[in-house]
Amino acid sequence: MTVPVADTLLVPVARIDGCALACLIDASTGMVIAAMQREGSISLPAAAGGAADIANVVGLLSGELATGDGLEDVILTFNHHFHVIRPVRPDMDTQILLLVILDRTRTNLAMARRAIRDFCTSLSA
Repeated sequence: MTVPVADTLLVPVARIDGCALACLIDASTGMVIAAMQREGSISLPAAAGGAADIANVVGLLSGELATGDGLEDVILTFNHHFHVIRPVRPDMDTQILLLVILDRTRTNLAMARRAIRDFCTSLSA
């Protein structure tokens, strides 16, 4: 089985210890642009759509709060996973999000966030 070229973009993120799923999402539609999944029990469409909805709500909330800060990332903690949602390029009109789902027992969250930030920076360069 060959891996689509867009999916190979996610290899650096998929190498994060404990990465169960990584995907690029169109924030306006929740559509998956590219994905790499290691755990079959996670519904990719549901995770992508939920991440887009959450990022949009947090974006609206930050606008209403007039904090002056842009959205850096959103971290959701579940019993067995961390979900990290990060805009790839916050300055663009078309918003692309990176969703990374991590196994809580295997992941150092601080190191994972650093790798995710570096990945997004490399994509936007």
